[in-house]
Parts: sequence; structure tokens; C-alpha cells
Amino acid sequence: MTRPCALRGAVFAIAKRSGAAVLIKAFVKVNDLAGNFAVLISSVLLVYIVGHITLEIAMRHFFESSTFSMDEFVGYAIGAMTFLSLAHTFRYRKHIRVSILQSFVKGRVALAVELLCIAFTFGITLFLARYIWRTLERDFTRGTVSPTLTETPIWMVDAVIFVGLVLFLSQLLASAVLAIRDGVPEDEAVE
Repeated sequence: MTRPCALRGAVFAIAKRSGAAVLIKAFVKVNDLAGNFAVLISSVLLVYIVGHITLEIAMRHFFESSTFSMDEFVGYAIGAMTFLSLAHTFRYRKHIRVSILQSFVKGRVALAVELLCIAFTFGITLFLARYIWRTLERDFTRGTVSPTLTETPIWMVDAVIFVGLVLFLSQLLASAVLAIRDGVPEDEAVE
């Protein structure tokens, strides 16, 4: 981990006196809890996927029948798992990272690079979240359903994606605050 620079120390010394440090700590804790809960939901969805596929195989093999929904619901579950896992994956730095530049920069430059990357990611994710929100609002208002036998309300799928993106945005903010406060963590040091 990089050593905190004087500016960071001064900013957080002021923050400690004003009570902002307590708010930062609470924000990071709530964010971690929300990310952990989302990963728990993703884990349950993985178990569901295995169960649904197993049921489908058994029904087709033994009863020459089908649930007629396996591909649709498994697809929804995979999408939900992906978006709900974003925040937790980012928090623990388990996402795919190109760290070539980080190995050459240290200190303030490393912090600047980290914050710039977080800012770009935040902007792109915010744009995507805004688009998903508009889609969610439209699908809910119109009562759009999937064109399958189950006629699943599409707004439910949009809502899970939106929640995953909001959790990710929140984690990006928390990561920026932690980077400013503690410095840029080494990839192998975060566990």
C-alpha cells in the first residue's frame, strides 16, 4: 500500500474533526454489506440455475416433458448474477484488471491514475444506469412482458440490472474515498 501523502492526511485530519470520518466509515460499511448481500443473492441464483437445469434434464429424460422456461429463466438468472456481483467484485479487486501502468507509477501519480480510472468507470456506468432506468420505467408503464409462454414482466429483469448498477456506482464512490484516504491498494494485498 502506498504511504498517505500530506494532502490526504490534511484532508482526513479535517474530516476526523468534523465527524465526516464516521460518515465515510459508515458509508463504506453499508456499501460492503449491500455488496455482500448482492453476492449472496447471486449464489442463491447459481444454485437455482443448477436445480432448474437438473429438473429440465430429468423431465426430458424420464417424462418426455419440459418446464418450457429453462432457457428464459436461466438467462435472467445469469444476467442478474452478473450485475449483482459487480460491486463485490470491484471492492475486492477480483475483476479483470490491466495493471501494467500501475506497476510503473507510485504515490500521487498512482492515486491520480486510480481516481481517473474510477471516474471514467463511474461515468460510463452512470450512463448505462440512466439508460436502464429509462427502459425500466417504460417497460413498467407499458406492462411489457416477455414473448414466451411464461410472459415474464420485463421490468423485473430491468430492475435487477438497475440495482446491480446502482450498487456498483456506490462501490466506485467508496473505492475512490478509500483510495484517497488509504492510498491505492496493491492487487495482492486486498483480501
